[in-house]
Amino acid sequence: MRVFVAIPLPTQLKAKLVTLQQEFRQISLDATWVREAGFHVTLKFLGEVQSACIQSIAASITEIVQRYRPFPVTLRGVGVFPNESHPRVLWVGLEDGMGILGPLQRELEGNLALQGFPYDERPYNPHLTLARLKQVKHPREFRTCMNRHRDDEIGHFEVNHLELLESQLHPMGARYSLIKAAALVSSDRNSVG
Repeated sequence: MRVFVAIPLPTQLKAKLVTLQQEFRQISLDATWVREAGFHVTLKFLGEVQSACIQSIAASITEIVQRYRPFPVTLRGVGVFPNESHPRVLWVGLEDGMGILGPLQRELEGNLALQGFPYDERPYNPHLTLARLKQVKHPREFRTCMNRHRDDEIGHFEVNHLELLESQLHPMGARYSLIKAAALVSSDRNSVG
């Protein structure tokens, strides 16, 4: 099973992201666009996992989120990876004003490393992928569109649970199936944030 841990998005924000994608599509980019059903914020990609390991992964996620209470985040601005000279991924940024997402992701990363999953040393850069770019045929138009939306606030929502998802690759794009949802605690008792 090809699995990862993610934050799901509310339906109304997915619709706003589709509208944003449509504006970039008018530039006629050679790109693979993330479908509306595929919008999520990845916290940890685990890759191919034996089905026998799923239960312990789900238990780890559930244990970790019990130490955190729900927290607000904002989708704001667009950018690219690795840089504007060679854009390969078009993304929307995720702001966490309370500073909870970073510690939560690092704890998740460390706990899953103990189970044999490689620890990612790179700093976590929370984002949501809009498209994977193969070629930007009109760089000036692309930069103009990016600059127009660089600081846009797309919307905000409360992170109240994480999802362990399976990704199944298909010719029309990946399809995601929920394996386990793990709720953040609602009370202040022994929680971070």
